[in-house]
Parts: sequence; C-alpha cells; structure tokens
Amino acid sequence: MNSNKARDFFSSYYEGTLDGGLRQSLETAFREDVSLRADYSAFVETVEELDALKYEEIEIPIYLSDRIATRLEQEQSKVRFGIPAWTNWFRGLAFAGLAAVAIIGALPLLNSHSEVGSASALSGPSNLDRIQYKHDGSKFTLLYHPSSAKTVVVTSASTNKEIQRFNIDGQRLECPLENPLKHAAAFKVQVLGDKAQSVVAIPGNDVGRGKAGSGSVQELALALADHYRVPVVIEAADVTRHVTWSFSAIDARAAATQALSGDGFSVDARQDGMIQILDR
Repeated sequence: MNSNKARDFFSSYYEGTLDGGLRQSLETAFREDVSLRADYSAFVETVEELDALKYEEIEIPIYLSDRIATRLEQEQSKVRFGIPAWTNWFRGLAFAGLAAVAIIGALPLLNSHSEVGSASALSGPSNLDRIQYKHDGSKFTLLYHPSSAKTVVVTSASTNKEIQRFNIDGQRLECPLENPLKHAAAFKVQVLGDKAQSVVAIPGNDVGRGKAGSGSVQELALALADHYRVPVVIEAADVTRHVTWSFSAIDARAAATQALSGDGFSVDARQDGMIQILDR
C-alpha cells in the first residue's frame, strides 16, 4: 500500500470501520513509514481538537471585542472601497462575544492589559535567561525572562501549526500550557533566533491509555504522558530517533530510561513530578 492510498483510509481506520485486510496493510505501512505514522498522528490530533471544540467554553476578554472593532474601523479608513463583507460578519461575531480563535492548548493572555500575542510584566523575582518549566501537580507552566528582546513561539509538535507567540522586551513570561484533549498533546517551544527548542508532552483527560510500542522519542514522550499522567519535557537535538518502549516499570523515569538506554539520552525525574529527556 503506497502512502497516498494509505492516507485515504485514515478516517475509516480511526473510526474502526476499516475491514481486516486493509487494516493490516495500513498498520504494516505505519510500521515501515515514519512519515506516514506522523501524518496519521497529526490527523488524529486534528480530529480530536475539532471534536473537543463542541464542549469548549471560551472566556472572551472583555476588552477584545472593542479592540477588534476599533482595528477594523482603522483599516476601513485606509481603503477607498470599504471593508469586504466578511469583515462585517466577523465584527458581528466580536460583539456577540465569539471573536476568539478556539485552539486546543492555546496560551491565555497574562492579564487584561497585555496586547494579544505579547507577554506582560509580572511581579516577583525572576532570573531566567532560558526557558524553564514548573509543575505543581495540576498546572504546567512555561517561564522565561530574557535579558534582551526575544520572541517565544509555541507550535503543535504534530502539525507544526503555530499556536501562539509572545514578544518579550524586558518582561517576565509566566504562562500555563494546557491540554483539554482526551489524550496527551505535544508542544514545541522555541525562542526565535536560538537553535535549541524543547518539546513538551502534556497529559490529556483520559487515564491510562498509553501502551507499549515503538516510534520517535517525541512519540515516546506522548506515551509516557498518557500512561503515567506526568508532563514530559524533551530538550534534545533529535526527537525523531526511533526507540521501543514498554510500561512494565512502576514509574515514568524508569520506563523512559529503559526505552532510551544506549541511545545517547539521559532521563531526569524532578521533585515536582516532571520528566526531562536530555542529550547525554
């Protein structure tokens, strides 16, 4: 089965309606083609994101509707033949309290005085020259306080779709990363201009779904997050390396160490429960 034909069966395979022979052929293709397996993972994430939107209640900042309407009026004054009809429809949505993009795992604004997509200054001591993370058992938070102007970009690790970016100039960024999906979701966090990036796997709402298997280090992080209900941070150059894992160990660190043994990685379990996968 070639990859183009295999993609035609993604939906039926996900819904469990694909007949036995085709299902076996597709699963064989998944095992042999890393790119195809990544495409299916992205397909599943997209379907679950869309499904979750049915239940998502979005709290709209009270200032957002006015800000959007004002911006539309400013743009209207710049053109001779007015705003296209679709912008009037969008403005109506703004006043109806619906003018916000519902993105699963989106980062909330830090306070009502910040610009959309920009960081806000927060009180409290901080000396963070690189991105760090903290976990209090229920909330996972990104922390960053650069010494110069920087831009932090958060994308979906499966689809490379940008979720949010923060323009920071002498400010301290403290922002929760949230995952309301049933299964674990992975985010890429990068400072523009820096080569290093981290991948963060956040557990979903479904308990104990992780299974033994094989795949990339990034897929291992998702499986660990699903099975052991802990966030996993990868700070390594190659997250695509193929590894095999099982969940016979009683904790996430031991399971990750077994999977990554001899592959040039080290595993650390922090006191707050977070697992880190690092280059050795």
